[in-house]
Formats: sequence, C-alpha cells, structure tokens
Amino acid sequence: MSKSKPPPSPAPRSETVRQTLLEELRRGAATAWELSARVGLRERDVTPHLEHLARSLRARGERLSIAPARCLRCGYAFDERRSLAKPSRCPACRGERIEAPRFRVDAGEG
Repeated sequence: MSKSKPPPSPAPRSETVRQTLLEELRRGAATAWELSARVGLRERDVTPHLEHLARSLRARGERLSIAPARCLRCGYAFDERRSLAKPSRCPACRGERIEAPRFRVDAGEG
C-alpha cells in the first residue's frame, strides 16, 4: 500500500492576498487573469477577493473602478453588469470573444 502525500503547502506570504491585490491594482489597471498570474491565485478565486476589496476601499474613501467587459465581435459593452467575472457570451450577437473587465483603484469619490 502506498501512502498518499499531503497536499503541498502554499508559499509563505508576508502580506494577505487582498493586500497584494490592492498593491497590484494601485500600480495600474489589470484584468482578473493578469491579477491571478501576479498574485498566484486561480482566476476564478480573484473575483471574490475583488468584491471584498471594493467594500473595504469604500470605507477608506477610495473606490474600485471597473472598465466593463466588451464583445470583440460587435462592440457591445457590458456597462450594466454587476458581476465582476468575465461574461461568457454576448447578449447582442451571441459571440464568445469577450474582452475581460479591467480593474483599478481610484483615490476617492471625486
């Protein structure tokens, strides 16, 4: 009988995932995919952290700005979309070539 190995432990972090995400967003706009590569998370795990980060930023007088996803086939912009995840299909042309939303941190409500 072979013993199964324990799952590898994540690399030690000096800061939390959300602190690292915030630092990356302050450097400039990025998609969830770009953030996942920089921070070392799966892309699907980035959006819940971004939702929480948006609430935390509001409390500090900052905000998470979102450039909406856009269909590369017909140009439809997902301006009214509430979800931070990339849509899978365009409601106008049913195309699947969607440019992901881009996120950044803005310093205040204006």
